[in-house]
Amino acid sequence: MGQLDGSQLHWVLVHGSMHGAWSYYKTMALLQAEGYKVTAVDLAGCGASAVDSNTVSDFEVFNQPLVDVLNAVPATERVVLVGHSLGSISLLHAMENFTHKISLAIHVAGALLPSGVSFEITGDYYKGCFPEIGPFQIFARQIFGNGPENPPTTITIDKANLQKVFYTSPKTPSADLALAQIMCRPASFEVQFSTVVHYTKEKQGTIPSVYIKTSIDQTLPPASQDYIIKACPQTEVVEIQADHTPMFCATDELHEILLRLAAKYTNALTKAI
Repeated sequence: MGQLDGSQLHWVLVHGSMHGAWSYYKTMALLQAEGYKVTAVDLAGCGASAVDSNTVSDFEVFNQPLVDVLNAVPATERVVLVGHSLGSISLLHAMENFTHKISLAIHVAGALLPSGVSFEITGDYYKGCFPEIGPFQIFARQIFGNGPENPPTTITIDKANLQKVFYTSPKTPSADLALAQIMCRPASFEVQFSTVVHYTKEKQGTIPSVYIKTSIDQTLPPASQDYIIKACPQTEVVEIQADHTPMFCATDELHEILLRLAAKYTNALTKAI
């Protein structure tokens, strides 16, 4: 692949559970200031999506907004995919189905899954990732949108407890915490715990894949991330001093890492490198 300038790289940002495109507002602004094209996706039932998350029980429906974005990417652009937390599952699906369009995949505190495995609460993989009860398990609340006699439809963290789960770093600006308290939405229970993505080493192996490990994360603790990285090997692992949402508590550091990775793996020219 020849050398690319900033205008030919298209950053596609995929949010994590209970979040939306809004969670990348700082990262998006910084990348745009470098001259890049950037798209932050709202998956179905998330962020500004008009879909009620209680009605989303299928990963294909949940992930369709990302599929639509990638289908629309012209042949002249090469995609850098960034997935936060559970957004990594969407990246795995995209890497399998849009291999020819993707130059680099970056997982930020990624909740990666081996092919054919889900995060089912009673499953071995979930137990391996979360051997101890943490803030998410303590404060997560199930919502029964179809009545208490039926399985839960969504899972949420009440506004008063969001800081204790996702934004534990003292470096998180109070304005960003307030934004999250306004914008976070319940996440589809089925998508979060029952999604299974099937993928092949042949296709995944053609795309450089980098894991950004968040070293003071309490939602997905470093030991859990190590377990995930071992189960889903990456091209490279980079560590950042951040909680589960480095786009808020370590905005500049995350931006510098993203630029460095783009330069390393896509030969992109940026004025910051």
